[in-house]
Amino acid sequence: MAERTSPAPSKTRNLSGTAFTAAAVLAIALFVSVLGSIVTYGRVNAAYARQNSISQAQEQLQICMRDQIDQESALRGFLASGQRLFLEPYYRAGPDFTRHVDELQHTLETASLKDSYPLALDLRRSHTKWGKEVAQPLILHPNASGAPQRINNGKLLADQMRRDADQLTLILDDQAAAARDAVGTLLLRAATLTAALMLLFGMSAIIADVVRTRTQAALERERIVGDTLQRAFLSGWDVCSYLRVGTAYVSAARHVAVGGDLFDVHRIDDRRCLLVVADVSGKGLEAAVDTAFVKFSMRALVEEFHDPSTLLRKFNASFIKSVRDDSSFVSLFAGVLDSEALTLHYASAGHSPVYLRRGDAVSQLPVTGPLIGLRTEDHFDALEEKLSPHDILVLATDGFTEARDTAGIMIDDAGAMRIIREAPSQPQRLADYIVAAVTRASGGRIADDLALLVIELVPPQEIVVTPAYVGQTTVPQEVVAASPA
Repeated sequence: MAERTSPAPSKTRNLSGTAFTAAAVLAIALFVSVLGSIVTYGRVNAAYARQNSISQAQEQLQICMRDQIDQESALRGFLASGQRLFLEPYYRAGPDFTRHVDELQHTLETASLKDSYPLALDLRRSHTKWGKEVAQPLILHPNASGAPQRINNGKLLADQMRRDADQLTLILDDQAAAARDAVGTLLLRAATLTAALMLLFGMSAIIADVVRTRTQAALERERIVGDTLQRAFLSGWDVCSYLRVGTAYVSAARHVAVGGDLFDVHRIDDRRCLLVVADVSGKGLEAAVDTAFVKFSMRALVEEFHDPSTLLRKFNASFIKSVRDDSSFVSLFAGVLDSEALTLHYASAGHSPVYLRRGDAVSQLPVTGPLIGLRTEDHFDALEEKLSPHDILVLATDGFTEARDTAGIMIDDAGAMRIIREAPSQPQRLADYIVAAVTRASGGRIADDLALLVIELVPPQEIVVTPAYVGQTTVPQEVVAASPA
């Protein structure tokens, strides 16, 4: 009787081959995602730096022309009245014009706007000629026989300066529009790549799952890994040796992985870092684009503007110019923590769930301005908070304070501070405690996304060397959090 050959080895080989193929696809997708994140950050940073230089040039040009108008007005007042008192603005604006036009030329060179070089140079020459051949002779001899002719010559030179300024303004406006489009295109391209990688991963996960078990549980596990891959693109923070960090992210949507909650730690230098927590309106691909825009823009801006008030004002203007949906807005907290001065200099754009725990006392850091994305003229005040070693900052999104119990009552700020006061002091355990408390209060189902960044200031004697970067991923209805310390 012939021996029956078991089919198990063949199935095992098929399963191994399929699993290997799926693993290879996942590895490639992860590599491309990480590489794409690095490349996109560099390109967006460069594009935003160029956009910022162009914006600076526009402001500097306006200041130059204002200085020229001040000088012309002062000269006219002196010639009409004969009183030298009118010349005070003239002598004050003269050095200012020279300095401002120097700054303008430097900014144009930084932005590589070669078409604008001759116009800026001609603006300087015309102003110099106006001063030497018109203003100074008229001040010394206002009633000389050639005074009317000098006045006419001065008008011609002033008209020439205005023509140069108008042409320069057109060039800068065109370049500014191109820079904004470049930033938007890069972010949209990055989001599209992420979606494509998620689709590729999902297909490979389904194939591997069908071969292995054909069960819904396996499909769910693979979907969670897909969500983790997508979050790896949007998250990640710099590790600072003087901080202990705890994090948590819970997505309320089981089938929608892309939300608008964001937190970030960005190293500015050896002693300072930028802390950010934000909640972008909306869901889906547009929210992913806006979330990436928030993160990359704040990182790029803080390299030049360390004052949180200026930082939010600049970001607000850029967000309004660049966002595709006029109804989009962002609640955002940005703080610059100085580990040597033991200070937190911060501004809050409509983002209230930020708390300071010092020992057994918990206080709330106040909102200092409106939401991002409402009006370009909005102002955001900055405040300073003195810190002590082992102080703990809890930066959360509104999924914390607006969580409701089964009776529909919100946790609110008072409840949030009570939970923080009762929680363990170690940052990661504190973050986990908050998630558990919110989940328990909500009857096991969180209705809104919850992002948590918990920061403890480490005393100098406890500082240890840590890696420079941490990748943070999140999973819907599961807490995935890590403390780099």
